[in-house]
Amino acid sequence: MNRIRNAESKNPLRPPGFKRILSEEILPRVNRPARYIGGEVNSALPADPEVRLLLSYPDVYEVGMSHLGLRILYDLVNRMGWAAAERAFAFGPDMEKLCRRAGIGIYSLETFTPAAEFDVWGFSLQAELTYTNLLNMIDLAGLPRRARDRDLRRHPLLLGGGAAVYNPEPLAEFFDLFLVGDAEESLPELLSALRSLGKERKSAGQEKFLSALVERVKGLYAPALYRPRYDRSGRFREIVPLNPNVPPVIEKRVLGNLDRSGVVRPLVPLTEIVHDRDVVEIMRGCPRRCRFCQAGWTSRPVRRKAGGVVISQALALNRASGHREVSLLSLSSGDWRGIESLLEDLSARLAPEQVSLSLPSLNINSFEPAFLAGLKKVRKSGLTLAPEAASLRLQKLINKPLEVGRIEKIVLESRRRGWRLLKLYFMVGLPTETEEDVLEIASYINRLSRWGGGLNVTISNFVPKAATPFQWADFLPPSELDRRHLLIKRSVPGGKVKLKFRQTFVSLIEAIIARGDRRAAGLIEEAWKLGCRFDDWSEYFQPSAWKEALERSGIQPSDCFSFPYEPGDNLPWSHIGSGVTDKVLAGEWGRALKNAAGGAG
Repeated sequence: MNRIRNAESKNPLRPPGFKRILSEEILPRVNRPARYIGGEVNSALPADPEVRLLLSYPDVYEVGMSHLGLRILYDLVNRMGWAAAERAFAFGPDMEKLCRRAGIGIYSLETFTPAAEFDVWGFSLQAELTYTNLLNMIDLAGLPRRARDRDLRRHPLLLGGGAAVYNPEPLAEFFDLFLVGDAEESLPELLSALRSLGKERKSAGQEKFLSALVERVKGLYAPALYRPRYDRSGRFREIVPLNPNVPPVIEKRVLGNLDRSGVVRPLVPLTEIVHDRDVVEIMRGCPRRCRFCQAGWTSRPVRRKAGGVVISQALALNRASGHREVSLLSLSSGDWRGIESLLEDLSARLAPEQVSLSLPSLNINSFEPAFLAGLKKVRKSGLTLAPEAASLRLQKLINKPLEVGRIEKIVLESRRRGWRLLKLYFMVGLPTETEEDVLEIASYINRLSRWGGGLNVTISNFVPKAATPFQWADFLPPSELDRRHLLIKRSVPGGKVKLKFRQTFVSLIEAIIARGDRRAAGLIEEAWKLGCRFDDWSEYFQPSAWKEALERSGIQPSDCFSFPYEPGDNLPWSHIGSGVTDKVLAGEWGRALKNAAGGAG
């Protein structure tokens, strides 16, 4: 393991003999040691930066390295000159066990510096079920888990960003700061503020220092400067600023010109990752108004990258990486104006190099058979469609109406053009769903199973999320969701169709955290203490441990089954500005219920 190059250190989490222990005693004994050695093409080797940032995704390397946002920010910071970004990902269970025994903590892949020695440690927060991994990483770094127990004069600032920040309260006890919204402008502003406030960080009190950062950088939320209030029954009432100089509502940051976002020097992983391909974002935001979709509502307004910029970025990335696939990423790529000509032009340029082109996210209503001509000219893998609901009534409820006949036309055309695998995604547990709606899913699957190729169907459970029109909806008890799963299983014959169901208790934990207030921190911490890790991986999820954590933390799942808030109430995340007001969301919620009841609108 000659890629390990940092010098010996007296740091207790990088003990004497660190290089030898890691390369000779640990890495030969773990699964996929390439996760932990760094040295990828185009990885940064900072010389003497003024501000050092550690970027982390709370999952293993191959998952974290597939996240485009982290790769954009890594490249952006390392081109600034005076700041440097390095990376660290979660240790797998085997790596954690051996490193704890050896006294080795989380370190960066670039210089093998302990996480505790950075100025800022930033986490990409995309999924609630990664939160126990996050606590594990903090603990493995030798840092106090709770923000109130850390000293910002000698500990790194813990910074959170990403989709899950639209309800940051379950993590508010653990983080110093959250960046709300797009980070391409706000993160450099934060690093610049830290650069200029270096002396104040050492001398000013913690509250004064955080206040100075919040005043300088719009979109920053410092939980220590706010306090939650509850009524006598324990019901959440509001978040109150403790300092008159901090905003009562933290409005998200929006990158106005998407042409300015992208990766110039792409990291080329040494081992296979989940999305092992070049990725170019072509649009941010979504013109569709699917009422369950948090990403669609929180990423507004819609911004489209210019076609010439997309092509130049795609070709430059591919020349630098050598990947065999280029993916054009957005929430609904078919809604990018002129997508057919873009596909035709870019595909023609990539095909001579045996590089394929893909659109990983297509709204069925924007999907045209012509897209298929420009996709996968070299290799044809699976075609993925997400109807979500099968009955017209529920399609109107979620604002995603479509006809099964339209999907059949798409499927038949894809078959004619050489596709052999179809992947479908549905949800159960949507508001007002009946047994007839569930059986309609089975009927839909059976009708499409006759297309002539393989059919993989994933059934997920509806989980209400903050900052969406469905944020007031109830979550069904796991026993009822299990019953609905069984209805589908019994109605879909085996053989041609491969059915996969999301575990219902997993969805319950996700729902509790997704809409929790600060008291959810106790649940996450208790679960971590009981050994919970990688909760989004079915082989590691521990239902018994989470049930015990619920008992220890005093959180009642019944609050999730019957959500105690309604439009007009303050919610635990009402102080986070998503760009869409609760009045607008409440209007959509009312229209959804009217649609479900058979009304117009």
